[in-house]
Amino acid sequence: MEPIILIPIILPFLLGIAGTKILFKGEKIKTFYVISAVTINLLALIGILNIEGAKAFHLLKINPFLDIYFKIDKLGILFALLASILWIFTTFYSLAYMKHEGKEERFFVFFILTLGITLGIAFSGNLFTLYIFYELLTLATFPLVIHAGTKEALYSGRKYLIYSLGGATVALLGMILLFSISNSLNFVEGGVLGTVNIDNPKLLLTIYMVMFLGFGVKAAIVPFHSWLPAAMVAPTPVSSLLHAVAVVKSGIFVLVRVCYFVFGAETIRQIHGNIYTSVLVFITILLGSLLALHQENLKKRLAYSTISQLGYIVLGIILLNENALIGGLLHLVNHAVIKITLFFCVGAIYFMTHKKNINEIKGIGKQMPVTMTCFSIASISLIGIPPTNGFVSKWYLALGGLTENKIIFPIILLLSAFLTAAYLLPIVVTAFFHGEEKKDIKKLDPPIKMLVPIILLTGITIFLGLFPNVLLHYIKSIVENLV
Repeated sequence: MEPIILIPIILPFLLGIAGTKILFKGEKIKTFYVISAVTINLLALIGILNIEGAKAFHLLKINPFLDIYFKIDKLGILFALLASILWIFTTFYSLAYMKHEGKEERFFVFFILTLGITLGIAFSGNLFTLYIFYELLTLATFPLVIHAGTKEALYSGRKYLIYSLGGATVALLGMILLFSISNSLNFVEGGVLGTVNIDNPKLLLTIYMVMFLGFGVKAAIVPFHSWLPAAMVAPTPVSSLLHAVAVVKSGIFVLVRVCYFVFGAETIRQIHGNIYTSVLVFITILLGSLLALHQENLKKRLAYSTISQLGYIVLGIILLNENALIGGLLHLVNHAVIKITLFFCVGAIYFMTHKKNINEIKGIGKQMPVTMTCFSIASISLIGIPPTNGFVSKWYLALGGLTENKIIFPIILLLSAFLTAAYLLPIVVTAFFHGEEKKDIKKLDPPIKMLVPIILLTGITIFLGLFPNVLLHYIKSIVENLV
């Protein structure tokens, strides 16, 4: 029974490779194949999660370090379901959007492969296995980033590779040093270092910082963030995956694993690792918001917004208390749903009008009422205005800050919320309240394949705000054994 947990990981690899022969056979075949691939994989994932019994499997073990090991736990399930569900929305959107980008077949091959790699990260049972998929994720998303093939795209792709592979190399050094102390890289609730005597706290702090910074590159922690705005040269569906699910959230997911399943909250407190990392997180939250304010390009404004919002999630991780971690994991999900909606809306504007900048979209809300209404709802949610889902996660983050008896944490969250409003609301105002009054307004909302995912994702955003307990109870069950 145990090897079947590999199905959702291996199936996209097989379907991606087979797609190199099948996707070129016609439009209908391509559409059917891509939709079937992501849907079947989600159904296989749900089926496996409902099977009773052990959900761990050693694929190959050479020694305690070189051990390819998979294990399904609650945190992995949360990330795997989030990725798989949002992948389906992105699939429908991409089938319409990629028509004007060209090279669709190549795009969908790597698109499907990336799904399997992301699920490999979700179900890795130790750091070595996770590291393998973490590196594969960089290689699989690189062709997506350089999809356009322009000089700018190639430059951005090179930057993405240098940052990602450089960060991963630094993280590998940390893993080797960690293994020399613990003799284990397995993920254990509460951390594998709980039974290790901390004879040299400075060495342990160094290892922690090396791993945090190395893996933090994909989480776009300042000063290792500049690859993310540069990657905006990619098609909108790629930007959506980079910012909402696959890459940056994989970086966040690894940081949760490192902090709570390798080191453990108590060990990090003893070595004061949370104090050093909090400085970087504060800078990330505020700098991301301030840089977003100065961007005229819609996608770049959302890119810098992502950097700031990822800072929120990392703050929830490093505060090392229950409320903060609940808020961080909630925001991991909420931000994914909100940000993918915002990118889809911006992509729809470009698809229909070829407009990229804020000063070009005056009055577009009257031409694209459904798209811009969804954009407005997602913006309000990201700001964190009650009763949206963004408010719920930020409430728990603020509670986490107060639990540490430090008013500075809620103040920074509040300041960042004002900055979020300052860079998102002008887009809404420009779209709906500027522009010339015309009697005959041509409706420009995108094709149904693009519009339906936008509407459904907006509905999910509203639902998670009005009924947060659905997700909250599950996240609390993850957190109770970690802090």
